[in-house]
Amino acid sequence: MQNQIYAAQALATAEAGLNDAFGRIRDDSSSIDDFPFTSVFNGGSYTVLAVEGSLPDPNIISEGTSLQGFTASVKADVTIGTGSPYVIRIDNLRINE
Repeated sequence: MQNQIYAAQALATAEAGLNDAFGRIRDDSSSIDDFPFTSVFNGGSYTVLAVEGSLPDPNIISEGTSLQGFTASVKADVTIGTGSPYVIRIDNLRINE
């Protein structure tokens, strides 16, 4: 049971990274050029990468690690709008692929 909790924490951390990326992109779509970035969250950390594709259709991956070392990843295929604040549409979302 405890392992499931740690795995859920890792997934929540990866999702937090994706939300952080979306917040940065909404403010300035060119911030995607600053990826990858890593941040501490919930005792663990996440790393966000932009892979495969470019504006306006990048794929963004967030990899989360819990305090106990469990890992999870979330990959979002997104389309980014053209005006500020930049609307982000998630076309496809994959978890732990």
